[in-house]
Amino acid sequence: SRYWGTPIPIWRCECGHLECVGSRKELVEKAIEPIDETIELHRPYVDDVHLKCPHCGKPMTRITEVMDCWFDSGAMPFAQHHYPFENKDLFEKQFPADFISEAVDQTRGWFYSLMAISTFIMGKAPYRNVLVNDLILDKEGKKMSKSRGNTVSPFELFDKYGADATRWYLLSVSPAWTPTRFDEDGLIDVVSKFFGTLRNVYNFFVLYSNQDQIDPASLKVPYDQRPELDRWILSKYNQLIADVTEYMDQYDHMKTVRAINDFVNEDLSNWYIRRARRRFYAEELTEDKKSVYATTYEILVGTAKLIAPIAPFISDEMYVNLTGEDTVHTAYFPKADMSLVDKDTEKRMDLVRALVTLGRGTREKERIKVRQPLSEVLVDGKYEEIIADLTPLILEELNVKKVVFEKDLGKYMDFALKPNFKAAGPVLGSKIKAFGAALAKADPARTVEALESDGKITLDIDGEATEITRDFVDIRISAKEGFAVAMENNVFTILDTTLDDDLIDEGLARELISKVQQIRKQQAFEMMDNIAITIDADDKVRNAVEKHKSYIMKETLALSLDYGQADEKYDLNGHKTGISVVRK
Repeated sequence: SRYWGTPIPIWRCECGHLECVGSRKELVEKAIEPIDETIELHRPYVDDVHLKCPHCGKPMTRITEVMDCWFDSGAMPFAQHHYPFENKDLFEKQFPADFISEAVDQTRGWFYSLMAISTFIMGKAPYRNVLVNDLILDKEGKKMSKSRGNTVSPFELFDKYGADATRWYLLSVSPAWTPTRFDEDGLIDVVSKFFGTLRNVYNFFVLYSNQDQIDPASLKVPYDQRPELDRWILSKYNQLIADVTEYMDQYDHMKTVRAINDFVNEDLSNWYIRRARRRFYAEELTEDKKSVYATTYEILVGTAKLIAPIAPFISDEMYVNLTGEDTVHTAYFPKADMSLVDKDTEKRMDLVRALVTLGRGTREKERIKVRQPLSEVLVDGKYEEIIADLTPLILEELNVKKVVFEKDLGKYMDFALKPNFKAAGPVLGSKIKAFGAALAKADPARTVEALESDGKITLDIDGEATEITRDFVDIRISAKEGFAVAMENNVFTILDTTLDDDLIDEGLARELISKVQQIRKQQAFEMMDNIAITIDADDKVRNAVEKHKSYIMKETLALSLDYGQADEKYDLNGHKTGISVVRK
């Protein structure tokens, strides 16, 4: 009964006859008034047109009702092409749509009207997939409203954090089809941990490629001739493309952004660039340096393409600057080269990373700085054949002097197995004491190995074979005196934590290097600036500096390292030391 809207094309005669007009041409042919096909079909103009009743000959008048606006929306697939009057081939190529997307409240609106009209006209659905997005709630899970004062302005978020970060956060926090709890702290994390990390990798690459005055796109190094680290990251990258393509085909964009986020943070930045950093510093453009440039360039360009649909602005900036092309948004989406996916290489490198992560965690637990060298780390002897040639990575990452592949790790640690009453109690009930007794009789090392690898074991409890899952058992590991142990997924690392004078001195030298680098950064020195260092130190620190003087100077780009007055004091592992740094 409304005025505005698509007029229903039905004319009624006072004799009761109804006539439905199907086209402009038909209306012109049946109209009493002289009109042509350019007539405006909305009210009030169409209401001035009358038809002659074929039964009684009297004028017929259009009924006053207009269609619900959702009919207009539902007719969209046909109306946009003026089908079936025009563009039949184009319509048939595009119908049905791959997907439609709207909020859950459109279930009875647009989703329904599309389905109803298409079913009536075509006998099938107008879309293959429906991506329904739910409501955005506040961080407490409450619906946003002005009365509660918990609304946020998207424009303020765009100004403060950028549209890219806001879009990325909204997709990463939960699947689009579930209610999204919006927490600004989470958005801040995205800005820092993903976009900050990506930009740091990009800036590092651009700095050194510009400094070396090379065109990385022109560097052609056969994949099979690249170092294992490069082959590893390319394997991870191509697997990422395959995974992202699959997730996008499934319209699961939360998995898409999380996969890219993990790749950029963990694989690209925290491992590849950190491990390959010194290769960029090489003075000569060797094959090794060409490889690291070519590999990093390929991955940065590809990553820009991968994130472009979700983060359109930073991706475009990166892509245009790296390639010189007009825009990323007309480039082809990456295709995975599965011949470069090498699961054996990934397995080797991922094992090394797992060992390093455990070792670093042990250092943190024992409050031993990474800069403090240790004598050795012990790992399971069964890994020697797999990663023996990768021990230099472990040595450097854990800052240890030796990697020992130990056949019997039990010599260095003890296990204690107890029931996890919170998980096991409700299931085992009165048998919980018998469960504790059975655990006490079990071989601790073998039990732990089985639980970590299989997730379950079978124990005899009161004469009955009972399946025990990993969460039923509280596993506690303690190391023998002078060692520290860590375990996850049945992978162990044992650090020898005993420090002698040589190790302590090297730790002091590394601590001094760290403090000098911090001073360089605070004083906004350029990366390649040479400096002069003056220190005011006690005998212990002086002795350590003298032992490692050339190393300290090389690492800090120092032209001189002298002793004298230095007012600014710093703590070098408990030694108050004055440090002065001057640009030369």
